[in-house]
Amino acid sequence: MSNETIHIHLEVVVPEEKRAKFTDLMNELVDQTSNETGTLVYEWYEVGDTGTWHILERYANAEGGDLHVKGFAENYAGRFFELVDSCTGIVSENATPYIKGVLEGIAPLYIGQKGGFNRFQPA
Repeated sequence: MSNETIHIHLEVVVPEEKRAKFTDLMNELVDQTSNETGTLVYEWYEVGDTGTWHILERYANAEGGDLHVKGFAENYAGRFFELVDSCTGIVSENATPYIKGVLEGIAPLYIGQKGGFNRFQPA
């Protein structure tokens, strides 16, 4: 398969007393990320009102993924991890060494695509 897209799926748990600040940070990140042409999917979902969030990210290619993750690491990671109790991840095995290095602390599960398709038209 010649799919160059990179996927990141994070699950985070945010304690109740930090949820307002987490939502503010989410809005800031969504606004900033909307300017990244290499970001195909950037969606944040909360499971009911439980404080458990799923963040879905998909990048057109290595360049798009590295650009976003570098901006996150340099400008947002400190605040993000101060607001969450836990963070786990599932990441496509074709993630770049840079992305894998940034995510090393959460020890994500790396997965490889063996079938299927997508209808995205990466830039």
